[in-house]
Amino acid sequence: MTTMKTLLISLAALATAVIAAPATPTRPDVGTSPRDASESTCTDGVPATQLHPEFPIDGFTLVLPAVNLTSYAINKDWYNAHFVSGPHYIAAPTGSDPYGAFKCQYTCNAAERCSSFFVWHDQPGTSNDRSSCVLFDAVLPPSVFEPSTGTMVAGGYDRIC
Repeated sequence: MTTMKTLLISLAALATAVIAAPATPTRPDVGTSPRDASESTCTDGVPATQLHPEFPIDGFTLVLPAVNLTSYAINKDWYNAHFVSGPHYIAAPTGSDPYGAFKCQYTCNAAERCSSFFVWHDQPGTSNDRSSCVLFDAVLPPSVFEPSTGTMVAGGYDRIC
């Protein structure tokens, strides 16, 4: 009986210590982080479908660079830290925007951890003209876009919460 009483007191003390311990830090809650938080897995925004209803991209919002750029790429450090997969090649020539993004959303939806994707055109004006996309595990902050030469961008897209 004394052993049982000692065991119960020990368990009660342990439970009190665990309850009183500070919480361990966790990732920000989905949807509560600002878009520039590199750990956000989704954001709010207007569905990309509203830009081109003929190619529904309902679960994603278009991301634009923080400054006006006509040719841009993603910062290599951010790219390497958040890369999920790609490039994925899509039979969508340059003039078919946003068909490449429309198709890439399905690749992102099928991938674990995909929170955003970036689409660009490869070899425009040649017989190999196509779209390519890369998947990432965090939303694309507008600040990660950097000027580049010759990249024909179709857009960056973040998952909507």
